[in-house]
Amino acid sequence: MRRFITTATAVACTLTFSALAQDHPDHPDHPEHPAAAPEAEEVKLLSIGDKAPEIKIAKFFRGTPATEFESGKTYIMEFWATWCGPCVAQIPHLAKLQKEYENKGVRVISTAVWQREATQADREKAVGDFVASKGDAMAYTVAIDNDGWMADNWMKPAKQSGIPAAFLVGKTGEIEWIGHPGSLDTVLASYLGGTWDRAKAKADFDEELRFATKGRELMMKYMMAQRSGNRADSKVALDELAKEFPTNTNVLMMRFEFLLGDPTTAGEGYAIAKKLIKNDPDLTPGMLNYMAWHVVDDTTVARRDLDFALEAAKKADAMTDHKDASIIDTLARIYWEKGDKGKAVSLQKDAIAVADDHNKSELEATLASYQLNE
Repeated sequence: MRRFITTATAVACTLTFSALAQDHPDHPDHPEHPAAAPEAEEVKLLSIGDKAPEIKIAKFFRGTPATEFESGKTYIMEFWATWCGPCVAQIPHLAKLQKEYENKGVRVISTAVWQREATQADREKAVGDFVASKGDAMAYTVAIDNDGWMADNWMKPAKQSGIPAAFLVGKTGEIEWIGHPGSLDTVLASYLGGTWDRAKAKADFDEELRFATKGRELMMKYMMAQRSGNRADSKVALDELAKEFPTNTNVLMMRFEFLLGDPTTAGEGYAIAKKLIKNDPDLTPGMLNYMAWHVVDDTTVARRDLDFALEAAKKADAMTDHKDASIIDTLARIYWEKGDKGKAVSLQKDAIAVADDHNKSELEATLASYQLNE
């Protein structure tokens, strides 16, 4: 069902460290837009442990307006836009967090930024119409930026160029965590449970920012070597990247992908991937699914280990409660390649049952192919 771009390309395009989906806007006010005005002076970095910036909102569409952080309360400051698919996908999750933690003094405030409409009035109308269309789904406080103030004073100084993004503001009014809202469950549980390690969180965040600069430079060097077709030069560039960022999940995924391209190094690639599956808490269902599909389908793979692919796909399927059509489709394909055609047909039917309408036709075509050759 999926035709993935390479891990290197995906990382270079987004440089997101949680490996969760984000959109990167083309709004002229966005810091990475080509037309963005040059900085008059360097923006002071906003990091974990710093006092949270002010709240300056143009309009609240849902929930009680907030103008400051109350001592003793915990805030999830989330940033999104109506045009951002990954942001919209987070709505049920944010509503769940608000409901689950409301009695523990947690408040979700979701602010629309980088809207593409020309004027503040048009932006407010677009966000207001969107919130109204969602009915009770956005069961948390929803607002819109005040002519870019929130983006300029929260997102930009924290070097957050993709949305959705979130900041956890703790009971003392200081920032405890910055990242993708999809990772908030474990963060909140740890913070509210009294086991939160702010120093480690800051060290991780600082490393992410380093990867966004030094990692980008080394990533482009590797990609240029790949485009030249020179595998020896590619290995040298990738080894340099891996030496600089030895534990980075995305870099380890790139090594896995590269090493599988040569039968003499494929074993090393599988060893890296197996260690990732066993030990890496940042490995998402999507990354597991990518590894499985890469092994079973990509023509550059020199040696296919279908047992490994099955292990990765099964773990991804368990993490998503057998409700992700693309992962179930991968499982079906693996069973088909292993010769268990009945299992493949059964799983493909499961994939179709949970698929979105725009994906069903491709899944149904695959099922028809399986049934024809069963």
